[in-house]
Amino acid sequence: RRVFSVAGCSMKSISLTYFNIQGAAEKVRLAFVLGGIPFSDVRVPFDQWPSMKPTTPYGQLPTMSIDGAEPIAQSDAMLRYAGQLATDNGVPLYPPDQMLDIEEARGLVSDLEREWRVPVGIGFQDPAIFGHSSNIKGTAEHKAIIQAVREKFLAEELPKYMGFFSKRLSGKPYLCGDSPTIADCALVPVLNRLCSGGVEFVPVDCFSAHPEVVAYLARFMELPAIQTWYKDSAP
Repeated sequence: RRVFSVAGCSMKSISLTYFNIQGAAEKVRLAFVLGGIPFSDVRVPFDQWPSMKPTTPYGQLPTMSIDGAEPIAQSDAMLRYAGQLATDNGVPLYPPDQMLDIEEARGLVSDLEREWRVPVGIGFQDPAIFGHSSNIKGTAEHKAIIQAVREKFLAEELPKYMGFFSKRLSGKPYLCGDSPTIADCALVPVLNRLCSGGVEFVPVDCFSAHPEVVAYLARFMELPAIQTWYKDSAP
């Protein structure tokens, strides 16, 4: 458990619980960090998850508890809540007059995540989920399938979506204007994962044909609050 606070800031007591990875919770963490919202960042070891799972609302993480109340689930709901708190705190991550534009951008991020779900999942989930025999898991045949699926994603879906995001970024530094919103908090972890070098068959320079996206990602990661988060607080 790590507690992140802001000097002089008195707000609700928020506890965000997830695994010790970025995953579905990172967008919420980033919104809290950018918005100056204090929160407890609780990281659950994977070996504790089986016993913890039945205690969660829907058998999944992340969960979030506010002022010690029963935890709520669904990371998109948490993201919007964090954005609203930030906006009320003077950091317009989810301002009412931009809500439609922000939700459109958020929807585009969700579309990208949906297209990425099979290419990433086929690497660690049961191959039977994707129409293959469970017996091939970990074999050369499985690896060849992973490579083919991910290379198809890189050739077809990634350029399409990077084109969409490049168009949105034309003439402005962030997806919805001159300052970050929850849409950026949602997109950046996805981009970071794709170009991390930690996903087999996905090269670190996978965005090289899209300089607007490369510049955008660097710009977001250079925000002082984000630099502090990843320097001092992230695992």
